[in-house]
Amino acid sequence: MYIHKTIEEKTNECLALLRSTKRDKIENLIAHITEMGYFVAPGSLQHHRFEGGLVSHSLETYHTAMALREQKILQGTNPSELPEASIILCSLLHDLCKADTLRYSHETHNAFAAKHSKGHSQRSVRQVGYSGFELTDAEKDAILWHMGGRRFAEDRNEHFAHHPLSEIIYDADKQSIHIAKKRHHPKRR
Repeated sequence: MYIHKTIEEKTNECLALLRSTKRDKIENLIAHITEMGYFVAPGSLQHHRFEGGLVSHSLETYHTAMALREQKILQGTNPSELPEASIILCSLLHDLCKADTLRYSHETHNAFAAKHSKGHSQRSVRQVGYSGFELTDAEKDAILWHMGGRRFAEDRNEHFAHHPLSEIIYDADKQSIHIAKKRHHPKRR
């Protein structure tokens, strides 16, 4: 969906969403992620590996998360447990640290790791904090668990039963990755 938009269009959509949260120090966060290269960084070495792939993946995650939010609310989840501002922030920032580690080469037309890093969920939360912007505890939790917490499925399911924001960000991230893999690696006939 976002591969056909320009980096400028994706950047403008992302900035409008971030500003719509009306959160304190959002402009500090925007300056920080811009300086990190968020809007031009690839999203991965496997999927979303093009220039601007990180913001593409993040926007796809956001739109999927909003659809999942509506489903949860229709199923009886209290909307106050899934604030739109939190969906925006977690979707757009869950992979923030990749802006600091992944680069796109115009010579090879591919992504590469500018530096090796581990624990990207924790690093993403820390990167947000470096800007002076504060996430809520539920937002930190959602970013930390977007990879499933590297725990057993039972632990993850138990956690998500009590943390609907974390579950939505996890599911939306996985769906965005799944779609990108199908787009970039279609089955051969």
